[in-house]
Amino acid sequence: MNNSIKQLLFVAILSFVVGTIAAQSIKGIVTEQGNGNAALVGVNVYWEGTTEGTITDEEGAFEIKRSGNSSVLMISYVGYQSERIVVDGQNTIEVQMQPGADLDEITVAHRTKSTSVSKLDPIFTVNISDKELTKFACCNLSESFETNASVDVSYADAVSGIKQIKMLGLSGRYSQLMMENIPIIRGGEVAFGLNYIPGTWMESIQVSKGTSAVKNGYESITGQINVHYKNPDGKEKMHYNVYGNQDGKIEANAGLSFRVSERWSTNLLLHGSGNAREMDMNDDGFLDKPLSANVNVMNRWNYVSDKMTAKLGFSVLSESRNGGQQDFNHSHSPKEQTAYGIGIDVTRLNAFSKLGFILQRPSTSIGWITSVNYFNRESFYGLNDFIVEQLNLYTNLIYQSYFNNTQHTYNTGVSIVYDDNEEIFNTSDIGYNEFVVGGFFEYNYIPSERLSLMMGLRNDYSSLHGNFITPRAHLKYDLGKKVTLRASAGKGYRTPSILSENTQFLASSKQFIISDQTIQEEAWNYGVSLTKELTINKRDASVSLEFFRTDFQNQLIVDLDQNQGEVHFYNLDGRSYANSWQAEVFYELFNRFELTAGYRYNQVKATYDGELRKAPFVSRYKAMLSGQYRTNMDKWQFDMTLQFHGDQRLPLTTVDSETLPTQSEQYVNLIAQVTKNYRNWSFYAGAENLTNYTQDNAIIGADNPFGDNFDASRIWGPLYGRMFYVGIKYKLDR
Repeated sequence: MNNSIKQLLFVAILSFVVGTIAAQSIKGIVTEQGNGNAALVGVNVYWEGTTEGTITDEEGAFEIKRSGNSSVLMISYVGYQSERIVVDGQNTIEVQMQPGADLDEITVAHRTKSTSVSKLDPIFTVNISDKELTKFACCNLSESFETNASVDVSYADAVSGIKQIKMLGLSGRYSQLMMENIPIIRGGEVAFGLNYIPGTWMESIQVSKGTSAVKNGYESITGQINVHYKNPDGKEKMHYNVYGNQDGKIEANAGLSFRVSERWSTNLLLHGSGNAREMDMNDDGFLDKPLSANVNVMNRWNYVSDKMTAKLGFSVLSESRNGGQQDFNHSHSPKEQTAYGIGIDVTRLNAFSKLGFILQRPSTSIGWITSVNYFNRESFYGLNDFIVEQLNLYTNLIYQSYFNNTQHTYNTGVSIVYDDNEEIFNTSDIGYNEFVVGGFFEYNYIPSERLSLMMGLRNDYSSLHGNFITPRAHLKYDLGKKVTLRASAGKGYRTPSILSENTQFLASSKQFIISDQTIQEEAWNYGVSLTKELTINKRDASVSLEFFRTDFQNQLIVDLDQNQGEVHFYNLDGRSYANSWQAEVFYELFNRFELTAGYRYNQVKATYDGELRKAPFVSRYKAMLSGQYRTNMDKWQFDMTLQFHGDQRLPLTTVDSETLPTQSEQYVNLIAQVTKNYRNWSFYAGAENLTNYTQDNAIIGADNPFGDNFDASRIWGPLYGRMFYVGIKYKLDR
């Protein structure tokens, strides 16, 4: 791609001021019932399931912007009964709070769970709050799901240090990854992207299972992961974090938010990390973890007026990873050496903007979302070169209003997606160029808090695949008191990036046989869930049951079974499906001690070379028991998670006439952390993999990496043993 064209594209896109569907401000007043309507000062007012909130002033008054993520206001105050208010079209509200003699500060505080399911959203959405993110030192997004039963986290291979996720039994590439409803990780970034979102930058994560809303696009197949970064208008003014572990990783993060003027606010988020320790604990001659350096910077701006809001920002990332055999010299060319090396250099530039206009008609707005993303990866694995250069442009124009009254709302609009994805493997170009334009209509029927129905339809045209239609529907119905049933069905489509999404096989001597270079993956997803909130011995508890099925019509099959020295890529010819059952229970065993237990069972099969077989590298089950105890006033915090991982099918592999097992072992993993909290400071220490379980012979043929049997991609378990870490956090609120 010509550099001048790239620069012109960046300048053109960045000159757009685009943004979000803004929200009208809601004004209100909070008083005490039965005391002459005395004003209450410092009352917490926030949108349920979010961190968007404010407090009342000396006259009991407040003003809060409408949220795009919730329509329920929570009103809470120490010594008073909390109020939950469903906000429809009104712009002003009055709240009278009743004193509660039995309520104290601790009782109010533990009402907020670290994870919660939205009570109104028809889409099954789990909100992971910052309270959950403090349980362990999640250095990036891929590590934020260690205490979550829904998402599996594992290393992609034994040499790059890259982690990947799975949801509903399928690769994370089938989940749509969003930053505040902007698609952020696509194509060539899928293998690496989760590692580029620092944990301390995140305010919350929303995990939705099944197909998402059509206004967000056509790509969500198994779900959506939506990250909310710390907001320039949020409660946090400044934060700083330093982390280090025994394996030699050091990380530092900082953030600063401030108001520039009455209407403008901004924040600056900084991240730096690196791994400088050379380790070979299993004596196979390869570095256990690559030497690495990462610098990541983001700057965001918010603008708010009576009729318009805007959010815009940009980020810059640079990372290098150097791994392979200890004898490899990264200052020399790989072709000049007899040792095996790996080098990965990444540059990522992103700019986004969200603009919203409030129209004269109540509950009516126009929003325009735009982002531009440039990703460049230059890498080598042994004697093989792999280069990715990707430019992605995205824009989405949305009109939101209602029919007759706000029980019947709708979203409609148009979107454009452009992907220029160049992938060069040695001398072969296996990338693609795609332009997709589409329109959508989404109808929401909410006659009461008990029932919610969402139906959507998209029609898109792709320059590669022609016209395709995306129908989706979501239903939420309260069967009884605190019992919620949800059901969903819908389609999803995506264009896979063949090698970028399967980079783990580059760390092997396998040959790549690509039969279908550019296909469109297509799948139906069906789901049903039941959640029940209850009280046991006067303490909170909840139970969640769910089932999701994904049925593929087209799929990029990655076949490792035809020949152990080859990877075959071709379009599905036959059946492919994934069934996922999950149960999760939450209970406050005693005051300030919370327990969460979860169990998930996966059944994933696909047709490989004419035979329906279990998919490789998919855990048959996962079980989890997580506990958290906080002392009075949260001075101390103790967290522990015990994970049980099921067996996986492994491809048939023979080394020196010896056939390796075709089924992995089951194993148990334990992680724990202790945190000491002060007013603004937190000191924490923890350990990962306390059971010290590791996979044997993670690298096959390590003694001859240029031979026919070399394979560092046959990964199913932990690569590293027990690891201790420490950290310091500082946070200053407004």
